[in-house]
Amino acid sequence: MNCWKTINLQKDVGQNRILFLSIITMIFVFILTYLPINLLLPNIHLKDEHFFLFVVLFISLMPIHKLCHALPLLFSGNRVSVKFKQYYMIPVLEVKACNSIKKGNMILSLLFPFIFMTAILCLVSIYFTPYVHYICIAMAFHIGLCVPDFIFLKQLLFAPKMSLIEEYEDGYEVLIKKY
Repeated sequence: MNCWKTINLQKDVGQNRILFLSIITMIFVFILTYLPINLLLPNIHLKDEHFFLFVVLFISLMPIHKLCHALPLLFSGNRVSVKFKQYYMIPVLEVKACNSIKKGNMILSLLFPFIFMTAILCLVSIYFTPYVHYICIAMAFHIGLCVPDFIFLKQLLFAPKMSLIEEYEDGYEVLIKKY
């Protein structure tokens, strides 16, 4: 196996730029979701009764997002390690593939949290319309979490068709078979 490309989003794009793009995406998604709902359904009386439940949902979005990355890999037969780590007194979920992953499986793993969580939040917003403002905030936050996945996906789409992706400490390596 030869390394075709090493992808490290922190070095390639930069932590500050990723954070900036995520925040801009969050604001843009909130505006694109909340304003049309507010204009199309002006008679809905918004409620703010269950704020604690919203905070729990908001905090649980990140671990659920990480677990959603692992599900397609598990269903495709790859081994995945899931660990809890402490980051400045905040528990953080770390999901890491144990083996090399096929390019198609990695693309599915990167897209699955976006598709799954966005669909669920859209359905929840339909059934709980008085809390649509909370759901729009949660959806915007989740799509902001997906920004690094989209950046990585963009770089991965240009990789050779039969390549394998291997995760290492700081990023990913795209491997191709040596002929």
